Amino acid sequence: MLSDNIKKNLLDIKHQRYLQYFNTAIIISFTYIIGIIIGFITKQINYSNPSQIATTIIATIIVFAILVVSIIHFHKQLKVIVEEIKTLNL
Repeated sequence: MLSDNIKKNLLDIKHQRYLQYFNTAIIISFTYIIGIIIGFITKQINYSNPSQIATTIIATIIVFAILVVSIIHFHKQLKVIVEEIKTLNL
């Protein structure tokens, strides 16, 4: 059986991993938004072309759906890990 200190260290490592995933997902979402804005400003995305706009909207919905689901999952895991750490007898 693992001691509580070892369990806490393992949970801390797991917490750091999920925190890194969480932060990366947020950075990716902001990078995507900035890329879309730059695309419109530089007219790489032609807003008068309906097919380009439709493709951009569909891609954005897919990307953000994946990112939102991931962020929610990572946030829940972070809460679970913190609760597990609180239950240890240290």
